[in-house]
Amino acid sequence: MNWDGEFAFVAEGVVFRGWAADNRAHRHATVQITLGLDGPVTILDVSKGRAVTDSALLVRPGVMHALQPGGKVWLVLLQPESLLAQHMLQRSKQEGVVSLPPEFVEGVHVIAPLANSLDGMRKPHKAVQIHDERLLKALKFLESVRGARPVERAATAVGLSVSRLRGLAQAHLEIPLARWLTLRQLQRAVQAMAQGASIAEAAIDAGFADQAHLTRQMRKTLGITPAMVEALTRESPRRFIQDTRHRQ
Repeated sequence: MNWDGEFAFVAEGVVFRGWAADNRAHRHATVQITLGLDGPVTILDVSKGRAVTDSALLVRPGVMHALQPGGKVWLVLLQPESLLAQHMLQRSKQEGVVSLPPEFVEGVHVIAPLANSLDGMRKPHKAVQIHDERLLKALKFLESVRGARPVERAATAVGLSVSRLRGLAQAHLEIPLARWLTLRQLQRAVQAMAQGASIAEAAIDAGFADQAHLTRQMRKTLGITPAMVEALTRESPRRFIQDTRHRQ
């Protein structure tokens, strides 16, 4: 069974709407929100050895989990430094996979054009944004950097030691900086495949050593393989959307 649906890159991360299929237990650097569109959705919380079922679920960064196939879902992976992700993390202090009350996902337009489905959540709220400008500048540096020793280069660029930069990332993002960087690389690879690149080409473009390296990291981080992503983009090429109107 393959993933079937549409996905969009927006300012805060990646949005998917459709039918989820096989995915291995994995942990990633994002804040994941999953809504069941035709019934409750179930996510296995590997860290606690239990399955959580509800109409709306949140997975905090770094939590080992697996989305159980079955039914149509709306799913967003929010970059942890985004204001929206910080808002969700500060409103829900529970660890692991947790149910979300309806008011937590007010503003999600699940039937709107996918790139617009988060528009209603982009409203003023009381989240405390990351105030450490050095961390924000380092993350921006890492978004576009290529080549060896990216974290060391980012630390130098913002005047921090590597250990201090890693500590700030862990404190504010709830995950190691290396995991955040891997997710950014995977996002670049998916974007490349959606625009017609082969898996091998996407791997090199995103900064992975080769196709095998991309495959290992994607399976470990997202629970799926590049072949699954390639099949989704190949079978439904017009379902890929990119929207950067709300870049923060």
